[in-house]
Amino acid sequence: MMELPPLEYTFDNVVLGWREEAVSFAREHGYHLIVNSDQRPFYYSFGLQDVKSRWYEGIFDLGMRSLLPIPFSVQTVALDETRLKIVTEGNTKVLINFKKLHIFDLDNCGYFGVEEKISDYVVHDMFDIAAGSRLGVAFTIHLGKGFIKKIGFVPSNRIDRNTTGDFKDIVTTSIVKFADIKSFDYSDTVIRIFLNRKLKELKIKQPNGRSLIIEHSFRHIIKNKFKFELTSDMDERIILHE
Repeated sequence: MMELPPLEYTFDNVVLGWREEAVSFAREHGYHLIVNSDQRPFYYSFGLQDVKSRWYEGIFDLGMRSLLPIPFSVQTVALDETRLKIVTEGNTKVLINFKKLHIFDLDNCGYFGVEEKISDYVVHDMFDIAAGSRLGVAFTIHLGKGFIKKIGFVPSNRIDRNTTGDFKDIVTTSIVKFADIKSFDYSDTVIRIFLNRKLKELKIKQPNGRSLIIEHSFRHIIKNKFKFELTSDMDERIILHE
């Protein structure tokens, strides 16, 4: 089968990244954005309410303005001589000539003469309240010490009759250091144990007085604090954004 030639574009400014900072920067300046990861910022919405997220609003706006030359599914990004070479999951090759390359994230990137050094992550853990979820008003508990920072009681999407949002689930927000991200001491199991203790301490119970029953649903991890470190000479057209 004959291999198709790569697509080729020429842009003055290209933004490389997937976080909200990259999306907002591209949107503000009218630059073309390459979303180089399938990761997305954590966002929780209830029922059929409109998605009110700066990331999704920004992506939609960039798409409407034809500033998303590659519609996601990016597999690798690298420099090919003076051009940016992108390969998608469908093995489509795209070459981009540019004057300035604004780098926010190096996910799925090859050699650029720079690497990311991650200090910590923001971790969201979702817990289903399997028994005792009818808690009424949504509220958040802010924690001072430790790696777990917030416990949020949010309207549950699991219960069809939850039209008023009285039935709740729990979202915790934690800050976990790079060295600890795979440690059991910072796992969802440990957070569940902490939650059960905190719920008893605050006397948040079922109407019949029994303890709430919670089950872990999923974990969302994204990098938080990080910095770029040069590993060799970097193309002078590259601008790093931390």
